Amino acid sequence: MRKGWIVLLAMALVVVLAAPASADVKLTGFYRVVPTISNWYGGAGNSQLNIPGSDAPNAQSLVKEPVTGTLGVDTSRSRPVTQMRNRLRFEVGDENVKGVTFFEIDGSFGDTGGATGRNQGFASNGDSINLETKNVYLWFKVPDTPLSFTVGLQGYSDIFAGLLFSASDQAGIVANYKYEPVNFRLGWLKIRDNAGLATTPANNAYTGVLPGDFDADYYLVDATFAPAKNLSVTGHFSYLRDSGSFIAQPAEAAALTMMNAYFVGANATFNAGPATVTGFLLYNFGKFEADGISAPSVDIEGYAGSLRVDATLGPGKGFLEGLYVSGDNDPSPTTKYKSIITGSDYANLTSWYGRPDLLILFPNFDMIQAATALVLNPNNSGRGLMLFAGGYTMKFGAKLTGKVGAGYLAAVEKRPASSSAPSAEGKDMGTEINANVNYNLAKGLDVGLYGAYCFLGSFYDRSSTTTPTASNSPDDLYTLYTRLNYAF
Repeated sequence: MRKGWIVLLAMALVVVLAAPASADVKLTGFYRVVPTISNWYGGAGNSQLNIPGSDAPNAQSLVKEPVTGTLGVDTSRSRPVTQMRNRLRFEVGDENVKGVTFFEIDGSFGDTGGATGRNQGFASNGDSINLETKNVYLWFKVPDTPLSFTVGLQGYSDIFAGLLFSASDQAGIVANYKYEPVNFRLGWLKIRDNAGLATTPANNAYTGVLPGDFDADYYLVDATFAPAKNLSVTGHFSYLRDSGSFIAQPAEAAALTMMNAYFVGANATFNAGPATVTGFLLYNFGKFEADGISAPSVDIEGYAGSLRVDATLGPGKGFLEGLYVSGDNDPSPTTKYKSIITGSDYANLTSWYGRPDLLILFPNFDMIQAATALVLNPNNSGRGLMLFAGGYTMKFGAKLTGKVGAGYLAAVEKRPASSSAPSAEGKDMGTEINANVNYNLAKGLDVGLYGAYCFLGSFYDRSSTTTPTASNSPDDLYTLYTRLNYAF
């Protein structure tokens, strides 16, 4: 009997060891270290710093000098932090079927050691359990067809430069099908399944959590075709059904029981010699359902649009970009919600509009353990926004590259955080200038120096005399960091 078990064990080991031999195994990823000094970015937590000026700021508010018993991000001093990220993407399979597992490890130097939990383990002794699972999915082609499927926890990005979902890790099924001359993408993503949320996620347009099954599902279809050699057009339709809609007004929390949100839009790219023009339009409509007795239903009527031009200019490349997202001034609308619903209404950074490559106004991919910016959620907590940005990149040699950029951000409406809170002093949120240089040390290894300064606008003005100074308006923001990055 014992001999039989040994034979079976040996056969099992042979099968396990032989399986990878029939498939390709690929490991990709990067190591990134980012020492940073800033007067607003502390490297912990994901914060949208869009709280208007008030006499009683909260922890996300920008202030000049918080005093005992008050909250706020102290902009009168610098604070250093060194963050590190390691991403490991394992891919096993061939041209017809692949399995992908994607891990991540984050932390800040000196945070804590010997702990269990994400975003830590970089203090004395290390020895922490901190491995994050980003993706686990199976990709395969259906034999003799132009159809492929991605099944599992996968990265999903919309056609609107991440306005709704940007490399968002979502569990579901996505199919791609090519029927000349059109490419189709159809998907179902499970946003939430009976989570029984106890608290409202940060940065959502409304507050309040409702009883119910709490299921949220997202269905999408994209169709891309090229009517001309230099023109590509993608149409989009999606439906978000939330049977426990937490995006509800506090006053009617018991009455709003369902959200049906629909998204329709298109993205077009046109190549004209040295320039490429990209633009999109998005309309979000639907309804927060109510019982019709204690509260009326609330219609969703939001829209967004963007136009971007990339061009070769002399020895380098430049871009100009504009983004508009509609908004509303009413913190508890009873008939219409006039901004858009985004993935970040469910979880921070699910939507991530990083295309303008800004460091303070919008989040940047070098924000590792935490992402903190004037706006994380593109609906700007229901206020809407206007963004204008530009940049220019050029090579100074075979291994040295430099870039300068700028951006201006404003709210469409002043919308207070609640019906009892004061509105912002103005709509102007800030103007950012930034620059960076990068040098290639070896194959895959780059070192860069990045800096940005933001002139804050009237949106953040505070007239309170709760501090030793005459007012508590925050100082302008700045950040400076070095990035060491090894990609493999």
